[in-house]
Amino acid sequence: MRFGMIGVGVIADFHRQAIANVEEAELVGVWDKFPPAAKKFSEERHVPVFASIESLVKEGGCEVVTIATPSGFHMEPSIEAMRAGAHVLCEKPLEVSIEKIDRMIAASKEYGVKLASILQFRTYDGPKKANALIEEGRIGKILIADAYIKYYRNQAYYDSAPWRGTWELDGGGATMNQGVHWVDCLQWLAGEAEWVQGLASTLDHTIEVEDVSHSVVRWKGGGQGVIEATTCAKPGFESRIEIHGQKGSILLEDTRIKKVAIDGEEEYEEEAQVRGGGYSDPKAISTRGHEIHVRNMIEAVRQDRPPLVPGEEARKSVRLITAIYESSRTGQKVVI
Repeated sequence: MRFGMIGVGVIADFHRQAIANVEEAELVGVWDKFPPAAKKFSEERHVPVFASIESLVKEGGCEVVTIATPSGFHMEPSIEAMRAGAHVLCEKPLEVSIEKIDRMIAASKEYGVKLASILQFRTYDGPKKANALIEEGRIGKILIADAYIKYYRNQAYYDSAPWRGTWELDGGGATMNQGVHWVDCLQWLAGEAEWVQGLASTLDHTIEVEDVSHSVVRWKGGGQGVIEATTCAKPGFESRIEIHGQKGSILLEDTRIKKVAIDGEEEYEEEAQVRGGGYSDPKAISTRGHEIHVRNMIEAVRQDRPPLVPGEEARKSVRLITAIYESSRTGQKVVI
């Protein structure tokens, strides 16, 4: 299946490598709104550059395009690609506002193409096993569900590109950029949120957005929990999700199940085959999750079925994060 890529920033190489590692996928070209950047990427990676998104899709024969642009510039190129007839596999977060995401979802329906988001923590063994245990009812009703996202980013990281740390193009700080994977994974496991009360602050960086947030969440299933996200936790620690039910508990650390303790069952823990990484270095992540998303998109197109994380599903984590920001601004809890 022929893939095109929109955007040639840091994450673009992960998209390129993931496509190259999937036998049934072929990268046929790229487009970027900054032609010199696209030209440099093309020369270094030997990938053709197209003059427009429409030409990338139509002349390049792309069935799928991946979106690797800054977060707040996902909607426009996605809709343009969909209008040209391509399915879209978009980097996280799907967009930085619910209004933009809803326009993307509407466009996918209007043009009859698929829209998916790359949220690779759902693809790793640990979260998948945790989800199965919860779905089987093994830990009983969930009482507490927490996420602790302790990343570190220095000021040079934010200074490395003008869009980083801005509301317009980053959509937020630690909670939106780094935290979205874990917020998505937490609500995938615990169920959707009913309301949230959040406090977001900028404590140690010169940026528009927050570098730390703390939130109390009431889950629709009746439980509650906390979400803590930061890029101030030097030197960076593996993120954790803790789920406590009436019959037992699950502790996830990075991509692995650190511990499962269930009434009447033997406790166990496991070592991860793949680490999600990224908590101290944004480039220290595996391409495996991206590869799974690429393979899944190929299957979804060929079998005409929903992709792994369709637009409607990717919307949920962004809604929760934007509610955290709204709550912090107003000082009030926000109903989801």
